[in-house]
Amino acid sequence: MKRWRRPRAGALVLLAVLAIGAVPVARDLLQPPSEGVAVQAYDRTDDPRVIMALVETHPDFVLHRVTAQEDAGTVVLYVSMRQPSRWSWSGGDLAETRAVRIRLDQPLAGREVRDGRLGTPVPVR
Repeated sequence: MKRWRRPRAGALVLLAVLAIGAVPVARDLLQPPSEGVAVQAYDRTDDPRVIMALVETHPDFVLHRVTAQEDAGTVVLYVSMRQPSRWSWSGGDLAETRAVRIRLDQPLAGREVRDGRLGTPVPVR
């Protein structure tokens, strides 16, 4: 009787390890890739710690990640967008300008805003 229990236990452990490892792999395969987009311009708001970055992207793309790296003289903005689905999206040449809200750690004041993708200064609109 003991002879049959050990192979089954080993198989169960192996299946558990494979199932745990398959979850992150499947999640990465099913999610569409994100791509960085250039910041065209930005608007100041009433709050000195909030700016609205203007990006040009396809209307179906969804916002994936927005980060701002700040130092004493500059604010570098990184914006990435993602396709709505890896399998059903067919692409297209349409583009629209969207405003993305970015909250800064410190007030913007006189700091220069730069695009993280291109490394160029971003003008105030």
